[in-house]
Amino acid sequence: MQADEIHNSTVYQVLPDAPPEEKYKVGIAYLRDGVPSRARELIDEARAHGYDNAEVRFHWVLAMLSKRSYRDLTPDERQRLASEVHWCDDLSGSKWARSLSAIYDLLDYLIGTDKDPEHALTQLADLPSPQRGQVIHHLDLVLTGGLKDRFWADIRRHAKETRTSHDRQNRVWAYFEPSPIRPRTRQPTPATSTTRDRVRTGFATIAAALGAGYLAKAVILTAQPLPIVAYLAALALACFAIRSGLQWHYLSGRLAEHERRYAGRNGTTETSDQGFAAGVTRQFEYYFNRYPPKGMDRTHWTKTTAGIRSWLRNEIVDLYRESRVPAGRVKWLVRFLARDVRDKWHKGELFEYRERYQVTLSVKVICTLSTMAFLGLVSYTVSAALETELLATVAATLAMLFGTAYALHGWSDIIGERRRGAEDLLERERVHKAREDEYQRWKDKLDAVRPSETEMETWLTADKTIVVERALHHYRLAWRDVLTHAVLQTPVKNSKHARVRGGPRRYAKYDIRLFLITLDGVRELGTSIDFEHMALTDIERNNFRFDAVSSVYVATPTDLSCDLELTLMNGEPRGIHITDPTSDQTTPDESPDVVAQMNLDVTGFTHTLHILEGIAAEGKRWIERDPYLTKPLEGLADELNRPEPVER
Repeated sequence: MQADEIHNSTVYQVLPDAPPEEKYKVGIAYLRDGVPSRARELIDEARAHGYDNAEVRFHWVLAMLSKRSYRDLTPDERQRLASEVHWCDDLSGSKWARSLSAIYDLLDYLIGTDKDPEHALTQLADLPSPQRGQVIHHLDLVLTGGLKDRFWADIRRHAKETRTSHDRQNRVWAYFEPSPIRPRTRQPTPATSTTRDRVRTGFATIAAALGAGYLAKAVILTAQPLPIVAYLAALALACFAIRSGLQWHYLSGRLAEHERRYAGRNGTTETSDQGFAAGVTRQFEYYFNRYPPKGMDRTHWTKTTAGIRSWLRNEIVDLYRESRVPAGRVKWLVRFLARDVRDKWHKGELFEYRERYQVTLSVKVICTLSTMAFLGLVSYTVSAALETELLATVAATLAMLFGTAYALHGWSDIIGERRRGAEDLLERERVHKAREDEYQRWKDKLDAVRPSETEMETWLTADKTIVVERALHHYRLAWRDVLTHAVLQTPVKNSKHARVRGGPRRYAKYDIRLFLITLDGVRELGTSIDFEHMALTDIERNNFRFDAVSSVYVATPTDLSCDLELTLMNGEPRGIHITDPTSDQTTPDESPDVVAQMNLDVTGFTHTLHILEGIAAEGKRWIERDPYLTKPLEGLADELNRPEPVER
């Protein structure tokens, strides 16, 4: 399974010993962003430490009822809500107190008192817009049935407005984009010359110098001007030959090195992290194929750049394979490298090394002619020196020639490695700066574009509202025809996902299952939401009677994941995957259990399970004994005595 992309954020960060005000603020953030269970915990902690007022209690009640119906509450939770009513009577007429009063009047009506719901609904409608919006949103499963008809037009209009707000279409992608890892650049290869090589080269140089010195003495002793002039000319030519020879050797070596790199003969780096390496390879193939030069065939481009692509791929694998880095976090760098190679091609810089390291004709001519002339003059000089002393001159000549040859080879490597190291260091600094600039540009763009948790939750809520509206329209139902409903959001298999630290996992694609409970049975609509591209696709519709539900089974493949199995009398069991495991998808400062509970909380699973379990256990009588469901509908007792309609 894809690893979680966890964005750094402080919106949910709170220390155990944090002040109660801070815990309350974080609790509000969780409530706003669709995680009411975590919000209840933090607001309860804040109240327990003395932070308590009408605003706090208002949000506590919202957290208690958000994504739950009154039936979903435990007896203790219902008792706590009831105890708040007396405290509410003592409050002044602030907006928070009026909001609390409206909620409690509504609950009084639903739990079976004789209060007129019109008073509670009027109170709710008269609240300030922010408070009214919060109540309608979080009490979605409380304001069901006929009670929702009064507000549905506004809810639907608000969903259509917010669904595309804040440039959603051009921003959602950034939420699922992996956070870029800082760039790394290959260090220059260390010089291969050792101290031992330098010592040997030094001794060879001394031997050559001693031989040349003795030969100079022998030439002078001849007292002949021509051998002396020839010796001096040979020394001058030796300087030209050595200088041009070293240049020729260095340039040809560097050219061959780059040609091997660009020709693709460098092979593939072996790595134990096959998953990461394979991912990087696919990225290089994708982006080099995506960014060819203008007017060039893609196939030809991929063949032309096979060598440099392999070289760059191996560099990325070598630099990041030991860090357990997901391949997605280096995607920005691979994309940049592909564009950089393309841009160099456009500028004619991709193969500029051939010009930079080309051995010019003048260097070749100077080296060749000076070497030939040097050898000729040395031969003449030695023949003249042999007249003075035979054995010593021969020994000096051999020492000079062999010493010079060994010294030239040694100094060529030493000086060449030093020069190569300096060039590679400058090149690395240039490359690293370019990568740092691109990293900062990409990071700044993601930070500017990436939606907040509140925006993501707002857009998802709008999508689900549109799904409900489409279902009501398809089945030709009004809210007064619906006893209760449940919305179950589950991830599409292999969908991209990400989350902020401390927050729930969010997906790029969801399967939404809407259950509308009516007197005639259950209407189920399955819709696939492409959250990233704002596309809704109906995938299935099912209608079944209350007595058609045979069983509901909850499976936990792991301690931190959940599946639901729904079995109808006339069908095969239907498996619904609810949440993915989170054991290895958390940061060190997070609890896997807490994250798993948050992931389950946002799905609407608890409320859906209560409804389906009630129907499976009691059928239609599950409605009859629930005054919370029957209260808004007049004449329900007569309806319950009707025979079950034929399943459609």
